[in-house]
Amino acid sequence: MAFRRSALGVSFTACLLACVLVCLTGCGAASGGIRVEGPAPSRIPWSGPVYVLDWKSLAWQHPDGLDLTGHTVLWGVTWRNWGSPRAIGTGSVLDLPCRSGCPHGDYPDYAVTIVFEGLVKRQYAAYYSRAYVTPVGAAAPHWAEDVSSVRLHVPKP
Repeated sequence: MAFRRSALGVSFTACLLACVLVCLTGCGAASGGIRVEGPAPSRIPWSGPVYVLDWKSLAWQHPDGLDLTGHTVLWGVTWRNWGSPRAIGTGSVLDLPCRSGCPHGDYPDYAVTIVFEGLVKRQYAAYYSRAYVTPVGAAAPHWAEDVSSVRLHVPKP
């Protein structure tokens, strides 16, 4: 009889423990499973170098000269707010390809304001994705390429 009683006691205890475990695990489960909504928020704000790629895909930081397109060269540029979502520069567009005919043997130029914006973050750096070039004062000369809005190269993720 002693064997029967201890076997019954062990069975009862095992059943009771199994029921308690099932109840506890059932309380912690979300109905419908786990739901994911977008990427996990980052507690560390991103900071790092900011570049612009020229038309040959060469990376530059604070460029004082840049081949914006195959026919438009930015020259003598000074920047404000580089690295911010909107970098503003002043400088000149130089007629390096001589589309104007280069009168007097010189490369003509005209003053411009340049705005880079559209920061795209890639692993350890960010890149401007759009350039806006506006002539200062008068309209751009007849030989100038329309660079009022230029989509810039950005490395693939």
